[in-house]
Amino acid sequence: MRHGKFPLVFCLAIALSGCWEEDVAQIETGPRPVVATRVGSTDFLGQRSFPGRARASREVGLSFQVSGKMSTRSVDVGDLVEEGTTVAVLDPDPFQADVSRLQADLAAAEADFLAKDEQHGRVLKLVESGTYSEARGDASRATRDTAAARVVSVQSSLARAELDLSYAVLKAPFPGRIVAVYAEDFEQVAAQAQIVRLLDAAQVEIVVDVPETLISLVPLVEEMAVTFDALPGIELTGVIKEIGTEASQTTRTYPVTLVMDQPDEAVILPGMSGAARASKISAPDMAAGLVIPETALRPLEEGGDQMAVWVVDAASNTVSLRPVQLGRLLTIGIEVTEGLSTGEWVVTAGTHSLTENQEVRLPENGAGDTE
Repeated sequence: MRHGKFPLVFCLAIALSGCWEEDVAQIETGPRPVVATRVGSTDFLGQRSFPGRARASREVGLSFQVSGKMSTRSVDVGDLVEEGTTVAVLDPDPFQADVSRLQADLAAAEADFLAKDEQHGRVLKLVESGTYSEARGDASRATRDTAAARVVSVQSSLARAELDLSYAVLKAPFPGRIVAVYAEDFEQVAAQAQIVRLLDAAQVEIVVDVPETLISLVPLVEEMAVTFDALPGIELTGVIKEIGTEASQTTRTYPVTLVMDQPDEAVILPGMSGAARASKISAPDMAAGLVIPETALRPLEEGGDQMAVWVVDAASNTVSLRPVQLGRLLTIGIEVTEGLSTGEWVVTAGTHSLTENQEVRLPENGAGDTE
């Protein structure tokens, strides 16, 4: 009976093995995930509008470095100030009193030193003649040196008191606009407590989000046209100040900071929403050029000179090897002159392990969309 059951068990094992192999085959033949990028041209920079938000190019909270009673605040919200303009003043009397006292202390210390120095001169002569002992001469020298140290100490205290007196006057470090005030006249204010907030009135920044498919093209942009939702009809010219090097984990975009002059007919405040698009490109002959990463290239035939790329058919999610004509080698990638169209998906990694018409899966958060 035991031998009679063996063929049944053996057949069942073969059937299960067949099912497992079928499942593995299905897994192996499923869509292969690929790293891909959507072909972009510098034209996109002029056609696309990148959202962003304004911020001050320079912003600072002004505060006194000493405590005291504020006697005068000479600015209000909205006022424009020049560099060096007096913003607020503390009651100077306590600081002036310290200066006057220390000036008197210094005069007394200097007079005492002169007297001790003259006395030491007389004692020194008597020591040299043998009338006084060396010990008396040393004691006289020590007394004189103590008086000299007292002069230096009072001078240091006086310099600090004069500095505190100067700190009683708060001045604007650069031209700007007062956007907030935090203290009123006759209030007792602590050192480092903000009195007003000052924004640079001459320039403003906007930080826009650029997709990773286009970030490599941003260095080609010389100027960008910037508009703000709150200021319809006003278009400003911004230049790139900084290009972020780390993409957002959620949006896969890079922050690009633009700086521009404040318009004469309006005021751009921090937090205003706006948008920017490229208006001037440093390489006009590349304005319609297509750029792809170097890693997307492979020979059309093994050992051949003709280069090709794997192009993904977005409808069928399959790849096909397509020959391309290359232009210049750029710092941002390779220029393609023939063989590709703007918006097509190109595989950028593992190009030597794909096969013609192989089904693939584009990354959900891949290179982003350029539409």
